Amino acid sequence: MNEKTIYRYLLALPRGNKEVLLSWRLLEVDAPDTPFHVERQENGIWKCLTSTPITDSTSFLDKTPFDAVYEYRVVAVKGSGNEISDSVSVDSGAEATICAMDFPLPVPATNIQHIVAGDMLNNHRMGYVLRGIRNNTVWMFAYSHEGKSLWEIDTRLPASGGWDGSALHVPFLCWDVNCDGRTEVAFHSFKDLFPTEMYDKGVSGEFLTVVDSETGNLVRETPWPGVKPRIMMTVGHLQGIDKPASLVILDGTYASDGYVLLTAINGKTGKTDWQVKQKRPAGHNLDIGDIDEDGIQEVICGGVCYNGDGTVRWEAEPFGHTDISKPARIDPGRKGLQIWYAVESNNPGVYLVDRDGRTIFKEAFRHAHYGWIARHTIEVHGLQPHTAEDSRSSEQDHFPIFIPDGSHWLNLTDWQRKNFVPVHWDEGPEVVFAIRKENKRIVRLNKNGDTEDVLEGNLPEGGVYGRNLLCADIIGDFRENIVTVDLEHDLLMVLANPTIAKKRGYSPYTDFEYRHDRSQHGSGYYIYLSPPDTVV
Repeated sequence: MNEKTIYRYLLALPRGNKEVLLSWRLLEVDAPDTPFHVERQENGIWKCLTSTPITDSTSFLDKTPFDAVYEYRVVAVKGSGNEISDSVSVDSGAEATICAMDFPLPVPATNIQHIVAGDMLNNHRMGYVLRGIRNNTVWMFAYSHEGKSLWEIDTRLPASGGWDGSALHVPFLCWDVNCDGRTEVAFHSFKDLFPTEMYDKGVSGEFLTVVDSETGNLVRETPWPGVKPRIMMTVGHLQGIDKPASLVILDGTYASDGYVLLTAINGKTGKTDWQVKQKRPAGHNLDIGDIDEDGIQEVICGGVCYNGDGTVRWEAEPFGHTDISKPARIDPGRKGLQIWYAVESNNPGVYLVDRDGRTIFKEAFRHAHYGWIARHTIEVHGLQPHTAEDSRSSEQDHFPIFIPDGSHWLNLTDWQRKNFVPVHWDEGPEVVFAIRKENKRIVRLNKNGDTEDVLEGNLPEGGVYGRNLLCADIIGDFRENIVTVDLEHDLLMVLANPTIAKKRGYSPYTDFEYRHDRSQHGSGYYIYLSPPDTVV
């Protein structure tokens, strides 16, 4: 028998009463109906727990004979031999939990601002980069999948920035920026002691720093192109998906002094590919996406779309500062991607714009700086955007979920729009929601607009479930995890659905657009986007 150890992100959760929930990943090389056996080690011998192989899901509930620590693995039955996963250990006598893993934080949990997941060790296991505060400066902390500290770097920039007093003036991301097959971490930094206690304007000596994700060793430093405290940064392949990426930095948001500055820096050479001054206001996030699906990504900065070479592709109809912008496959009946805007000033409202910059629909709103683009229902083809702030001035409680033609699927309540944080926690294609504050739990929204509790969806009370929550497929099967901090115990937590999935699917991380979207979590206002439906 050809036995090969392969990493399947095998998850083991104690469920109480001597039960253990196991969940694992269907790999890209697996056929959709690949059979799996589950094995448990007893007295040094692996015992098969499945009399017939599992072919309809990638999860299993085991009833152990005793309260004890057991080791598990799964075996993929293939024509050329069996592939055996890494093993995991779990105490079947432990209390039931949805915490797949946790590890101590380097600073109090209240000092962690944003988490980005990435292949830190270049071994296809997701690790983490945290932006946190230590000794009144912003630090970057890197961890492996298992929670091993990889490196810590002081950016030497003040903890408080001119945006909202937080650390958003230090954007960061995790991506293979130079196309060398290894992951890098890029962030804003300073060389010496910053001259002021608050970052309200740029000074000489600031850098765009790029380090190796595994070692923290310096890959490249480039002079920072901005001088304003409102800064966004993103990464994209502006010369082609198979070419080195570009790091794009937006300096400013409102164009209050006449323009915002947009700079594209080559990820391989560190040189500036192009720089433009944009007179039109920008937004609180910067977007990159292949909107015409030609293999070259474009930049969305406010109401302006730029080609990969920095030339203007189009300008949307006149409107001002965009609190939200997001390119996505909202209407699959149209060619390319569409861009969802929430505009704060000058013709405020929500806009859906096509790949050529033409308005598909718009609706007046008073103020809108939070929302998401999600698959709320499969009764409507495509995705359904939601903008969750103040409604039209003439109406109260007007918080609709839009469908791609501009009509409304349903209207959220004031409480729902304030407390919902979307996540694909369930096996269904529809999004569900973490409740941010009181009675923290996972709920489903039915077609009548009412909430229903998800089975075993209670969330750890000390967890933070705000708008900066990282929702991504980290461990286990194709369902998304919640990555957050525990304020009570100063831990980073990775939470997982503790129920058996009746379906199986590939990880959404097999999709380039999903990987790219989740890498943008360390800059500005991240807008949640539903993963592709990978169920088979």
